[in-house]
Amino acid sequence: MLSRPNLFRLLFILCIAAVFAGAYYYSYQLSSTAASLLLFVPDCPLYVLLTLPILARRIKNGIFSFLVAVGMAKYGAWTVFVLLFHWGAYSTPANLPITVIFILGHTGMALLGAALLPKKRIGTIALLIILGWFLLNDYSDYFLGTRPLIPGAGINFVRDLTIAASFAFTLGFYFYGEKVRSFQPVKFFRWVIGN
Repeated sequence: MLSRPNLFRLLFILCIAAVFAGAYYYSYQLSSTAASLLLFVPDCPLYVLLTLPILARRIKNGIFSFLVAVGMAKYGAWTVFVLLFHWGAYSTPANLPITVIFILGHTGMALLGAALLPKKRIGTIALLIILGWFLLNDYSDYFLGTRPLIPGAGINFVRDLTIAASFAFTLGFYFYGEKVRSFQPVKFFRWVIGN
């Protein structure tokens, strides 16, 4: 039952389910966002969707894998942080069950992202483009209004932390990739996905 192929199938199915759940979660926001900004709205489901062709071995490109790894880790960790930061809003009896599921799922998302990190370091130009992409996403979220619909309290702190996370995850994965891959929970996910 807990063989690697079975765990891989389960993980793949959970990723597909997460894409659909995320699309549903963001449906209202997507319907009220300008077409030119749509790509910047569904961060988590977008990066989980981009994970699927990597897991299915359809895309084997180090730059693409690095981009997806950073996106999965950054937005998975961001979601866990926001849920805990606004715990009072998300821990009401009505919200608590889904909040716990979200925390577990997004922790797994961050770890899976780290597991997707390619062994070979990408080039400097690619690194700068990827960093620029995440900073552009941050700009869109906090200055053009595409961030998820979260409580407004402490939004400047959340914004600053989000921008710092773009630097931390992109540069951290680039310079400390080997240490990231050797973290025990990440090693488990790497074993499951056969990476």
